[in-house]
Amino acid sequence: MNQQKPTLLLIGHGSPDAAGNGEFIQFAADLAQHLGVATQPCFLELAEPSIGAGVALCVAQGATEILALPLFLGAGRHQKRDVPNLLAAAQAEHAGIVVRYGAPLGPQLHLVGVLAERAAAALATSRQAVSDEATALLLVGRGSKDPQSNAELARLARLLSEIHGYAIVEYAYQTVVPPDVGQALGRCVRLGAQRVVVLPYLLFAGFVRDDIVNQARLAQEHYPQIEILVGQHLFPHAGLLAATAFRYEELRDGMVQMNCASCSYRQHGDDGEHHHDH
Repeated sequence: MNQQKPTLLLIGHGSPDAAGNGEFIQFAADLAQHLGVATQPCFLELAEPSIGAGVALCVAQGATEILALPLFLGAGRHQKRDVPNLLAAAQAEHAGIVVRYGAPLGPQLHLVGVLAERAAAALATSRQAVSDEATALLLVGRGSKDPQSNAELARLARLLSEIHGYAIVEYAYQTVVPPDVGQALGRCVRLGAQRVVVLPYLLFAGFVRDDIVNQARLAQEHYPQIEILVGQHLFPHAGLLAATAFRYEELRDGMVQMNCASCSYRQHGDDGEHHHDH
């Protein structure tokens, strides 16, 4: 007797920007085709369907086992606390279903390769003759109150530098924690950069990307002597599909491992109570 495959519930953050949500929905369709698995997209907030509605749709289509995969770049509060709580509430409404929860994408080598190609594409548009030694890459993430999530950006920058041999690779955050784009660009200049490629470490289009582009524009006015280029975000590169497929296969095969040693929710949550139940 053939056993029904689990349904994949792909969880995006959600955005007030329709273009970003549209890219996520398209990615979910691409992933379903890539994996050959029934895939239901849903959003944590700001867009529909919600996580609870996504689970309900899976059940209505006959799912008895749901693999819930958070399409987040890093492990922060949403992935560690908010999504598990919402999944638990949804599971409680549907007796008999099994929900298994996966890990965020993290600084995978697949994504290092995507960033290297995004940098190469941006450099191909350069109008100035600048040596590789005087070219810097500036990796820019969203920024988080979670130290572990912020640290992963630094790790990714180091991987990008060592694997692909860039002379200068720095990192910055769009908001929440320093350095921002302007501050990090200043460091690149002090290190001798004459050209900087700003790489938005983001999944999809939206406000965050727009703000990174605006910060780069303002920095260009402050540093007119250098060339500042802005690369594309991760979607729709095939490497993003490969990175997500890896997390799906890990979840499917029961190999998910959470890195809890440095988790800020290990002892207490924002309200002082224990929330480390993932």
